[in-house]
Amino acid sequence: MRSQASMARDDREWVLTNGLGGYALGFGNMVNKRKYNGLLIASDSSLVRTHILSSLEESISQKGMQFFADANHYPNCIYPQGYTHIVNTWLRPAPCVLYSSAPPNDDCIMTKEIFMSDGKNAVTIKYRNCGKSPFTIELKPKFSLRNSHHVNPSGSFADEASTGFENRHTSFRIWRTGGGPEAFLFISSGEIIPDRAIYSSVYYPLEASRGYDSVEDLISPARIRVTLNPSESFYLLTSTEDLKDAMGETMLAENRYKTLPLPTDHPDKIAPLNFLAAPPAKSVFSLSQKDYLKTLEFACKDFILQNNDLIAGYPWFGAWGRDTLISMSGLSNLEHGPQIAIGILKKYGKDIHEGLIPNMFGEGGIGTNYDTVDAPLWYVLRCREFAKENKELFAKACQIVLCYMNSENHPFHMDTDGLINIRPGNQALTWMDAKIYNEPVTPRWGKPIEINALWYNALSSIIELAKNFKERDIRFGPYKSSIKDISSLAEKVKKSMEAFSGPRYPADRIEQGIPIWEIRPNAVIAMSLPYDFANPAEIERTFEVARDKLLTPYGLRSLSPDHPAFKQKYVGNARQRDLAYHQGTVWAFLMLPFIKLAKKVFSARGKDALFQKEASRYIWHLRNSIMNGEAASIAEIWDGVDPYLPKGCPAQAWSVFALFEAEHISA
Repeated sequence: MRSQASMARDDREWVLTNGLGGYALGFGNMVNKRKYNGLLIASDSSLVRTHILSSLEESISQKGMQFFADANHYPNCIYPQGYTHIVNTWLRPAPCVLYSSAPPNDDCIMTKEIFMSDGKNAVTIKYRNCGKSPFTIELKPKFSLRNSHHVNPSGSFADEASTGFENRHTSFRIWRTGGGPEAFLFISSGEIIPDRAIYSSVYYPLEASRGYDSVEDLISPARIRVTLNPSESFYLLTSTEDLKDAMGETMLAENRYKTLPLPTDHPDKIAPLNFLAAPPAKSVFSLSQKDYLKTLEFACKDFILQNNDLIAGYPWFGAWGRDTLISMSGLSNLEHGPQIAIGILKKYGKDIHEGLIPNMFGEGGIGTNYDTVDAPLWYVLRCREFAKENKELFAKACQIVLCYMNSENHPFHMDTDGLINIRPGNQALTWMDAKIYNEPVTPRWGKPIEINALWYNALSSIIELAKNFKERDIRFGPYKSSIKDISSLAEKVKKSMEAFSGPRYPADRIEQGIPIWEIRPNAVIAMSLPYDFANPAEIERTFEVARDKLLTPYGLRSLSPDHPAFKQKYVGNARQRDLAYHQGTVWAFLMLPFIKLAKKVFSARGKDALFQKEASRYIWHLRNSIMNGEAASIAEIWDGVDPYLPKGCPAQAWSVFALFEAEHISA
């Protein structure tokens, strides 16, 4: 009964976010496979996340027939197998699942939709009777009440005193004793019946495959019973707040998504009864091009925080400086995006320390570090892009450049040739930052090509901005330089970068004066930037080699397959994955610099129309995954060989923003 497209969504994840760092995350078949999957993962203002509500046991009874609509992984089985009752699943604009009895019949049809509130740690689940007869549904909400990165050990809830429960008849409160997390659940109708139950040994296979703790206990303090007549709906809301108008909040949450484009076969467009009688013929796209772009725009907004920042990715990343500054170029195409960008630049500007920007703030401020050589340079470029008339941010950009020119306190310095040189050590300062036992996998000591291209572009940006403000000198603390001297330095850097030039492809880096001839995407990043340091012939050669050796349907490989260190697959435990992370694994965000480089090459050839055709071909698979409803977001990475299944973080900011910006470049 299920369509091929719907079955393909079973292993693809949906995501909802609330602008605070909180989220809901799950698979199309509604089976939790990660410890991060759940209906409500709350976040506080410092991005400490608490896993609140995992899932719901859902039992449907009608005319003497009963079935479960939910499903749980256990170490040796999946029980119950509610996914066998799924007729179809839609991942956007919000997850919607169409259920029926087995075999499907007109009497018993139900939709389940999930909506997340904006600006609140609250989630709404809506059930609607779309059939011809009444049915009764019993729900048991399964709470986790834990840190999002951990699992509940066996026996966590064995002691009844481990949790507290307060029944309020149309709502209840549950909390961990001893000052732990608490949650509130509200219902629109029906009854709440206290009925404490523990779900032991719930298993998360994806955590097991990644080498992490993968088994936990969940608790349900009560069951909820409600009978729904045909066309009636039932709302359940879970929140970390004791809401005064919970049902009003459910309406706000639902309306947040109902204004977004719907797939052509969505239950709000095709009555489920009609869907069951004659399922729509399989079409190539479930969204028009216009609706796809609106959906992609909303996917970008998933990562925007209300406190002037971006989440690097859901579910396990927080706010990362490098990721934010790379992603935010796409804000220029987003409604109110330039204003959001200014807010982000001001926020990060307050945390500049000796010219450095936090690479990550860390949850709750724990783990904040400045381990990045490129994020500050991206900051200068974003000031050029978004803050050409903002003198406050110009001063921040000048601070960065002057500190790079003069400071000796960093693990890198400006060499006598004007290039930025990374000193050997145990720090991984570029975007290729994987480490094993505190040692970088791809250390990239010396002079990396994209870092020095960013340096040249940062100097050129300061010169351009200084002209806007009619400034002849720049100052920060004890440091001072004239724009004339900055111009001379930029020319010196451009001349020194000739050392990267090769007969086929530029060097990835220069170590102690020796070029390292590895075909990596860093040369693509370098040559995609606004100010060119290489001649047109070298830019074209770089594009052609990258197209032939690095380009895949989902992004660029981080290393050519011809290299002996190339890793075909991103699999295994943390160590095994980190060994492959930047050694051939495909990164979706790299599609954007590749398309920017392609635009330069095709424009130089006078073939802009051909560029649009080729760019559309490059991003076709990423675009198609959202247009046909198989993906709700864009993942972080794919395998280096035969990339098909998304891997790494399932919803990555710079991946989504890269596709969004690429669509506008190629339009």
